[in-house]
Amino acid sequence: MFRQALQFINYDKPKAFGATLGVLVAIFLIGQQAGIFIFLTSLMTSLVDNSKADIWVVNDKARDANRLGTLDMRYVQELKSVPGVDIASPLVLAGASAKLQNGEQLPVQLIGVEAPEFLLEPWRVVKGSKFGLLSNGAVSADVFDFKSIDTLRIGEPLEVNGVRSYVRTVTRGARGFGGTLMVTTINQARKLGKVPVYKASAILLTVQPGFSADSVVAAINRNFFGVRAWEREAFSRQTRQENLSNSGIGTSTFTLIIFAIISGMVIIGLTLYSAAIERLNDYATMKAIGASNAYVTRIILAQALLIATVGFAMAAGLLVAFQRGIANAGVLFNYGSMLWVGLLLATLFLSLGGALLAIFRIRKVEPASVFR
Repeated sequence: MFRQALQFINYDKPKAFGATLGVLVAIFLIGQQAGIFIFLTSLMTSLVDNSKADIWVVNDKARDANRLGTLDMRYVQELKSVPGVDIASPLVLAGASAKLQNGEQLPVQLIGVEAPEFLLEPWRVVKGSKFGLLSNGAVSADVFDFKSIDTLRIGEPLEVNGVRSYVRTVTRGARGFGGTLMVTTINQARKLGKVPVYKASAILLTVQPGFSADSVVAAINRNFFGVRAWEREAFSRQTRQENLSNSGIGTSTFTLIIFAIISGMVIIGLTLYSAAIERLNDYATMKAIGASNAYVTRIILAQALLIATVGFAMAAGLLVAFQRGIANAGVLFNYGSMLWVGLLLATLFLSLGGALLAIFRIRKVEPASVFR
């Protein structure tokens, strides 16, 4: 069966190439949009996902980790009295402006964390360590956010809100949805961001062994007014949903994916249908010498599977190259095994679905038509 399918494909190479190209373009567009979507959603939740806290306590009106509001610092001591709470560490987020040595300025978001707990420390560190932030004026910086600096080095001087600061921790790809991130100590963030000592953006908690995060969350939400506790994964999901519902990222991405699927199926379907029409006599001859409709259908499906295999392999190669190429610009993401499986299923759906037009036409061919 596959031998006959290869013979049909070899007989009309241009149409086989066209169908393969349709698979390639459709799957590449789907994978490209899915990769960008994964990257953007990871930025939305980067603060929560990269923290070591089991629970985030935020203003009761906050639904997004990138827009937290403020809390009274007195909650830190009060939360330590809740059964099951191990560490309660305040977090400060503050906007600022960083001025580089060449005079360039860029907006940054300061992340003030409490040492030595470091429940939210710099991630993807390539130079230095979190302990470098303990020195006076120390901040972290990401190589992709400082494009004017060819080699971002430890001790790189800059000004943050007019205050002399130094890069003590260098990261690669530690970025946020709100822009450039700089991690520093909570006292330094208060100083640079002009945040009062009695205010915090969130309070990060760890849970003692033997207690569940859900039970501690329930206790806090039941007994405290003006704040809301979130288990880390729940707050990550809520942040992602909040951003997707308030932006067109999800709609635009899935619209493009749907159009890629439709266009791919149309291209493949019309190409295979055109090839089948040109070889009606061949299929009629096969039926005249005893081939059943089921056998002819399997030949067409085998052609579609062969085209799908080649198209998917080429698209996968291009997607890997795209992923590596765009990583050099700071767009870091991983497709993951589930997405590859989804792309493979999409390829089979496109190819086999597109083959239906040809199958319906060939099944109507009368064997006697070859003698006319």
